[in-house]
Amino acid sequence: MYSDDRTAPVLALLRANPLALVVTPGEHAPLGTHAPVLFRHGPGGVDEETLAADGTSLVGSTLVGHMNVRNPQWTAMREGDRALVVFQGPHGYVSPTVYGVTPAAPTWDFTAVHVVGTLRPTVDPAEVLEIVRDTARRLEAGFGQGWDQESSVDYFREIAPGVGAFELQVESVQTMFKLSQEKPEPMRRRIVEDFEGSESATHRKVAALMRSRGLVRMDEEAEELR
Repeated sequence: MYSDDRTAPVLALLRANPLALVVTPGEHAPLGTHAPVLFRHGPGGVDEETLAADGTSLVGSTLVGHMNVRNPQWTAMREGDRALVVFQGPHGYVSPTVYGVTPAAPTWDFTAVHVVGTLRPTVDPAEVLEIVRDTARRLEAGFGQGWDQESSVDYFREIAPGVGAFELQVESVQTMFKLSQEKPEPMRRRIVEDFEGSESATHRKVAALMRSRGLVRMDEEAEELR
């Protein structure tokens, strides 16, 4: 009910939520770091748009990320290590007061993608610089205000030795889009309307996602059924 293995929604969540939790094996306990992780290409070098359009599985794709070389997790990272990368999408607490029925129980609607794959860390200056520049370019395009990095390339080269980059070859993908699908449509509508009026940006994002996924009827259709 909650999983969604379609490639397009998975890629959309990764693109909108690039700060991922990277978990790798440690000597005494798993190690974790929040780091920007981006889709690089699909199997055989296929680009994101093509992969999303044809619905090919994300398995075999390559993700890239980076972290500080002094990070103990980076120090312990070895080629061939398997990693779990967790992308957290929109989420929000649903109070029973929204349902308008008794008895009721609270819940937490959320979206997430868990990617498992094999790591290939690199400190090669050219490769690190390419990954860092591409990451900065794409994050600026998605979240920034049009900053042009060209005047800062020399500075990027200065700081690159302190950066460790990595590729992740995707082996499996698990998804969770828990958006109150188990509730009747009128109850989902109340959740959406409550979230849309919330001061919480994450609540409003959940509401927008529920609407975009067709979990509530269009306003005109709902009015006709009243």
